[in-house]
Amino acid sequence: MTHPTDALPAYAAGTLPPPAAAEIAGHLQGCAPCRADAASWSTLASGVRTATLAATPQDPPPFAVVRARLTHVPPRYVPAGRPFGAARIAWGLLTRQLRLVGWRVWAVAVVVIAAGAGYAASAPANRAGDLLSLVVPLVAALAVAAACGADGEAAELVRATPTSTRVLVLARLTLVLAVTVGVGTLASAAMAWPRGDLALAELFVTWFGPLVPLSALSFALAVLWRPEIGAATVLVCWMLRLLAPTALLDRGLAPVLDALWRPGPALLLGAVAVTFAAVVLAPLAGRRPVRVASS
Repeated sequence: MTHPTDALPAYAAGTLPPPAAAEIAGHLQGCAPCRADAASWSTLASGVRTATLAATPQDPPPFAVVRARLTHVPPRYVPAGRPFGAARIAWGLLTRQLRLVGWRVWAVAVVVIAAGAGYAASAPANRAGDLLSLVVPLVAALAVAAACGADGEAAELVRATPTSTRVLVLARLTLVLAVTVGVGTLASAAMAWPRGDLALAELFVTWFGPLVPLSALSFALAVLWRPEIGAATVLVCWMLRLLAPTALLDRGLAPVLDALWRPGPALLLGAVAVTFAAVVLAPLAGRRPVRVASS
């Protein structure tokens, strides 16, 4: 017998298509364990909705509704009468994602960037930026893929609440890139400050350029396919970049890799477009057809 365990949160939240909901309702009539699980998810969803409606007025001001629709935040989540309400909501969402991503991702990112910056700091001025460009973009892209991994019970909780999948993936991308860019900037400043032959702006541009397309590629593959695919693809690109100056790699790939590590405006705009498409299609990713066996 197949039980619709993965679909019960969405069923309780009322977000399933009518045919799937009707099929699950028929299954619940003859399956006591699934009926108990569905009741638990219904209690959770009702509690979230009740607490949300009680915390904010039923009729928000007109301008709050307009701002909420423009930012894709439901009006009931905008605290009326409170200054910087939308900013507080965004900050709360980011801080919660900080805990969900996991401390190992942040620890590895900081340690690897610090080690790479330390090694690059001892290199000649014409090589320091190139070395740093091999470290920071790779760490950012891998961190993005790791942050897009499944959350287990957290993912089930999201399905039973009105939280948008697009908002969640965009929050994680923003958080990971903000932390990585911040650490990379600090590492660049630590390299440039004691030396007189390195400019901070030039160092920043050297590694921020490839960070954008690599992170966009990793993000799209992790969200629309699997996080492991995103991480593996970025690692392959990184290894090919290492082999590009040698005779082990076809010289025809060198211009492609060079364009990826020294992107122009067209490639950067393409990376933004890929990221936008991944956010838009995020709710459709990973959906499986609901299969319910008669009891």
